[in-house]
Amino acid sequence: MKEKTIQIKDERTLKQPAPAYGLHFISDMNSDIGTCRRENQDACCVRTMTIDGHSLVLAAVCDGVGGMQEGGYASRSTIQFLNNWFDYTISRNIRGKNQEQLMDYLHEEIEQCIQKQNRLLCEYAQDKGIHTGTTLTLLVIINQRYITAQIGDSRAYCINHELRQLTEDQSLIAREIRAGRLSQAAAKYDKRRNVILQCVGESEKLQIEFGSGNVKGEDVFMLCTDGFVHELEDGEIKKLLGPELLVNRASIKRCITNAVSLVKKRGERDNITVVLIKACRTLEKWDGTGNE
Repeated sequence: MKEKTIQIKDERTLKQPAPAYGLHFISDMNSDIGTCRRENQDACCVRTMTIDGHSLVLAAVCDGVGGMQEGGYASRSTIQFLNNWFDYTISRNIRGKNQEQLMDYLHEEIEQCIQKQNRLLCEYAQDKGIHTGTTLTLLVIINQRYITAQIGDSRAYCINHELRQLTEDQSLIAREIRAGRLSQAAAKYDKRRNVILQCVGESEKLQIEFGSGNVKGEDVFMLCTDGFVHELEDGEIKKLLGPELLVNRASIKRCITNAVSLVKKRGERDNITVVLIKACRTLEKWDGTGNE
């Protein structure tokens, strides 16, 4: 079967001066079919804009749920829906708002966007008489603040002096660990590690887990599907993708490629997807493109 995936990357400015909030963002991503799958059911995007002095980032990863039909369609359509939302809703409605107003607006918009896509996928599956679904890990950055939205077991991290997981897996294994019934060491080899508790498109009742926080210069945000983390320890992720290594887009691309290659060499059988975004302090003569 022909490989199917979607990767959307975009850096856009409206010919404006450097962002008023002192940060700009550089990014890249990679989605790999892996060594065993016949289809890549992962999908991802990363978008950056500067509008009206605001730095805006949208990043997302989706992993079509195994055991359901058309998981690739579920992940790709969700990414495309998010891109349309970014282009035709968010980018047109952030002008004239201060930081707190923007955070409130984006939280409400993210909720509505994901719930709408969930309903559309449910209707699609019902019309075709199938069950389909996808995980979704979403990151939106506006200036020096971020929001995450989580469904399933893909992940978002922040890497700086330490590695912090920003999202919590909605999976059977994670629930067992939180309840004290399973250790982290045992979880790595548990046969139930791919069982998730919910996904986009499976049910009309979707519980989105939100998170938020501050963005500092040199912070690296990583989004990934579960295929990336099975074969890596936290310390290895920090070593492979630390901010000191990511000085421009070329080095980001190189680090992602090397990390994905290592995961494949260690025998990972799943699709592997990684998105990286680095927050950079705005240079005095920043050209509006993120090139350094």
